[in-house]
Amino acid sequence: MYNFLHNKSVALVGPAASLKGQGKGAYIDSFDYVVRLNYAKIDNTTDSGSRTDMVYYDGSFHDYSVCSPKILVCSYPETEWFFNSRCKSNTEKFKKIYEHYIVDAKTYNSLKFVLDSNYNIRPNSGTVAIVDLLQSNLSKLYITGIDFYRTSYLNDHPDYGDKTLHEIKNIFSKGDSGDYHDTEAQFEYFKRFIIKDDRIELDEFLTKHINMENDKC
Repeated sequence: MYNFLHNKSVALVGPAASLKGQGKGAYIDSFDYVVRLNYAKIDNTTDSGSRTDMVYYDGSFHDYSVCSPKILVCSYPETEWFFNSRCKSNTEKFKKIYEHYIVDAKTYNSLKFVLDSNYNIRPNSGTVAIVDLLQSNLSKLYITGIDFYRTSYLNDHPDYGDKTLHEIKNIFSKGDSGDYHDTEAQFEYFKRFIIKDDRIELDEFLTKHINMENDKC
């Protein structure tokens, strides 16, 4: 997959409510590749752009017939404990339709270990996508609509669009079989390791929040 991204500019667009009103749709579409997450729904092309070239998804089945991505990437590797029960059948279906990849187990497990040495923090697809994309020799990665849950989801999100940020964080914190999404741990990882990469460009919302937190320190 990394061959496709060699020396290419990439826009990674998440479903966070902070995307609304930014008006960066045309800018997003100007990138060589536009990457989205899970459902890959486009709420408003003015804010979200119109293209979908690649999707990182959580192993669940989604209907991508509308956005027609070129590439799908399962954000959880075959070594993850739930892969066979939750992801395998869907990856097999998608392999017949799309150029399909599964995130590298070594990359994923290294991320999971840094988040928690007991491997109990499960990274969200957005975090996995950022880490995985940066393994390639892409020239630029613009990140928007991913704010590590400083805001909730856009209203049209099928799972969480009608839930408050507090409700979403409660759901994530419960997890299952000992695993859970710790959004703050992922944000700290991002600030400590990821934003040092000079290929990254952040949207105005995330830039503002990182600067605010740095000022507090």
